[in-house]
Amino acid sequence: MKVKIEFDSSAKGAENPAGFILGDRSIKVQAVMDRWYSPQGSYYRVSGDDGNVYILKGPAGEELWELVSFTHKDSRGTEPEFEGSKDLQ
Repeated sequence: MKVKIEFDSSAKGAENPAGFILGDRSIKVQAVMDRWYSPQGSYYRVSGDDGNVYILKGPAGEELWELVSFTHKDSRGTEPEFEGSKDLQ
């Protein structure tokens, strides 16, 4: 799904996503949890102000990025400190 990204360029010269538009909702990025780069684009795992976790993908400098993954805030085991069972049920 394509999303329009708002950028924050205050972080040491690197542009980080500050928010994005998902459908008719505007979601502010609370934290960039992880980021990695590949020949296909830049990826950011972010937590939104709605409590959910998103993975966003897009080449640098373009407004329309892609929502790659969405994890609901109530999903089991999504917290970084989760120590529960890793077995699928």
